[in-house]
Amino acid sequence: MRVAILANDRASFVRPTAEGLQRMLRSCGAEVVMRYDGLHHLGLPTSVDWSSPRSVASTGLRLARHRRQFREFVEGMRECDVVMVVAHVPASFSRVGLSNVELLRELLPEMPIVNYDLVYLPTVEKWGRAILNAEDTGLTDADVSGIERGMFGMDRYDWYLAVSTASEVPMPSEPQPCTVIGIDLDDGSLFPEQHGELRALVDFAQPRKNYPSYRAMQIEALEKTGIPYEVLDGGYSPVEIRAIYRRTGLFMLAHRESFGLPICELQACGSLIFAPHSNWAGAHWIKANPRDSGPGLHSPNFCIYDNDFDVLVAQLENVKQTFDPGRVVRTFDDHQPQLFRGDRAAVQQFLGLVQRGDIHGALHLEHAQVGR
Repeated sequence: MRVAILANDRASFVRPTAEGLQRMLRSCGAEVVMRYDGLHHLGLPTSVDWSSPRSVASTGLRLARHRRQFREFVEGMRECDVVMVVAHVPASFSRVGLSNVELLRELLPEMPIVNYDLVYLPTVEKWGRAILNAEDTGLTDADVSGIERGMFGMDRYDWYLAVSTASEVPMPSEPQPCTVIGIDLDDGSLFPEQHGELRALVDFAQPRKNYPSYRAMQIEALEKTGIPYEVLDGGYSPVEIRAIYRRTGLFMLAHRESFGLPICELQACGSLIFAPHSNWAGAHWIKANPRDSGPGLHSPNFCIYDNDFDVLVAQLENVKQTFDPGRVVRTFDDHQPQLFRGDRAAVQQFLGLVQRGDIHGALHLEHAQVGR
């Protein structure tokens, strides 16, 4: 089987997620065509945006050139059996950001188009209800504006691959067009390198809402306990950020994550994860049944301090006495191996569905009511 992966090579979750998918697919016998220019081509303007006077005035040759480039890009995938788009909610459903998914379908009508994301939209609390049911879920004005410019529902893709579906929102009881395959981050660059020194890493600042107050408490507790810390600020290359992760012993989350790839990367490097509330890392809950509503349980690698300064200080003092990065790695591997090495059995099952024709280029037409 020949698989095309559409990604980019920016410093974001996309590249490590796509490269992990490539490793899993190859280990299952698939041939992979990796296109790091894939998301760029899916976002190329190829038609007039009538809502923008500037766009209307500057069409013509530019749009014709883009359409030609996109057709040449598509020709390179014509011999593939399935196309996988590595993109995250909400951009993966946007009529603006990835506007050429439908043009790709028009040019390759029999080709199944699959979205690989960190999460699965119907189980994403705010975005799922906002996009699929037009509910007011407390999104920012900018987010709401993006939705108003146009969003697709679950009928945009023929199938969905997800890293995790753990959430307070249960997986719908009906059969879902989704396979949970985890993520393969095991590229050889994630391992403990603390050299016996406990150091903390404070997440990037988040100026929104009341997040700065959480960060202030975290820094105050670190200073009170005398634990040296580093604060993330600015930009880092993948090599630079993983070098930082390898020397980190505990990580302070700055805000609620929809998934949070660094949570996996840091555990693989032997770091504990601190958060003021359990749902800040809800996608990392362990739930016996994903169709159960409500919160799940975290592995022992998570320290949830209920936004209580004294509890946080006590937890930090305990970590100073007991920290063992090797134990953190073993705990991660014991409790959630699929979040470091992926779930190859699930990938093989997915490929079987494609091979048999159960996942095909018209399957998206059956998904219009999924999650609604």
